[in-house]
Parts: sequence; structure tokens; C-alpha cells
Amino acid sequence: MTEDYLQIMIESLQKKIEILDKVIELEKKQLALAMEQPADLQKYDASMDEKGRMIDELGRLDDGFTATYERVKDEVQSNPEQYREQVLAMQELIRAAVEKGVTVEAQEQRNKQAMRNMLSTKRKEIRKVQVSSSAASKYYKAMSQINEIDPQLMDRKK
Repeated sequence: MTEDYLQIMIESLQKKIEILDKVIELEKKQLALAMEQPADLQKYDASMDEKGRMIDELGRLDDGFTATYERVKDEVQSNPEQYREQVLAMQELIRAAVEKGVTVEAQEQRNKQAMRNMLSTKRKEIRKVQVSSSAASKYYKAMSQINEIDPQLMDRKK
């Protein structure tokens, strides 16, 4: 029974690594989307939603792993030699998952900075458009008043 639980834990870790690989690929796509000019925010949002689903799945896997570990912890600790191979396999998978997790965090920081840069560029473009439209509006207003003659300057004598 304990060996079955350990096998489930190993499979859970393997699934976690697969999902982390998918998250890494999604983050690479997000970085490319953030760097595109003009940026396609709908595609970026869709990839964020997909990544959110994957992160939820990682949470469920972690919860299941923890619950399963609690069931077999005492047995594994009391008979470490009997379960040595499975424990070593899990340790190796955990190391791989942690490395991938660090990669995900680093990519997340790069994506965050790329989005900040993209948003800064968009803000500058919006400000430029606002200034241009304001200047055009002032120009047209000034030009429309050129043909008006101020009544104080008119000669009242006829």
C-alpha cells in the first residue's frame, strides 16, 4: 500500500515538472508578445489565463502530494531502506521541480519588466496624442477668431 502511495507521489512530481515546462514555454511566448509592436493584449491576456489554469493545477498537485505524504510519512521514516529507491527518485524530481520553479520566477520578472516597458511606451504615445490634439484644438480656436474684429477697434464714426 505504501509503495502505491509513493508511486502516486512520483507521478505527481512528474506531472508537476511537465506543467512547469508548459509554464516556461508560455512565459517565453508572453515575453515575445510583450516585445511586439504593437502589442497584442488579447493574446497576452489569453496566455495569462492559460498560465493561471496551470498554476491552479500545480496547487492541486502540491496539495495532493502533501496529503499523500502525510499518509506514508511514518512508514517511510520507520523503514527508510525499504523505500530508498522511491525516496531517491522523489528527491531527484523535487530538485528538478525546484530548478524549474526558479526558472519560472526569473522569467516572470523579465515579463514583468517587459510589460512595464510596453505600458510606459503606450502612456507616452497617449500623452503625445493628447498634446497633439490639444495643440490642434487651440490652433483651430485661434484661427477661427482671427476673422473676428474686436468691437473696440472699430471706428464708430460714419
